[in-house]
Amino acid sequence: MIRVLLRRAPTIVTATLVVAGVLLFADVDATLATRIYVLLVGALVLLTLVGATEFAASPEPSAFERALARGGRHRARPGELERLERQVALSVQNAFDFHIRLRPAVREAAGAALWHRHGVDLDASPERARALVPAELWDVVRPDVEPPEDRHAPGPSLARIDVLVTEIERMSR
Repeated sequence: MIRVLLRRAPTIVTATLVVAGVLLFADVDATLATRIYVLLVGALVLLTLVGATEFAASPEPSAFERALARGGRHRARPGELERLERQVALSVQNAFDFHIRLRPAVREAAGAALWHRHGVDLDASPERARALVPAELWDVVRPDVEPPEDRHAPGPSLARIDVLVTEIERMSR
């Protein structure tokens, strides 16, 4: 109980000093300031009593609380994965989104696979890269791809995106 009370003591002392300073140096209604102070101190005392009661009643969490704590922990999905999923969803809807959002990621992955397996840079040696990259993937990753004329046209289907990813995986092996 004393530990719980000592945790709240600095807050109560700070509130007292603030109210004293306001009453001494500011032109405010003393009754209102006093009522707010009493309300704040009363709330802190109640929190202290509840904390002390809770600590005294069960110093160790119950089986139910332990089960809740265990079940509440879940691994968050990586932010990069969620961002990529959003890019794929937008890219399927809109060709321009594919060109601006997902195509750079596909280029980066294909370029990394090309460099890792063959030591060829996608941008520095486009002729050598074209010979090593599958034709369907090359149409997407080649350096001179222009943005689509109809920016609102549908983007590639999920099946086509899956083919692109499969080709990149095949290049990585």
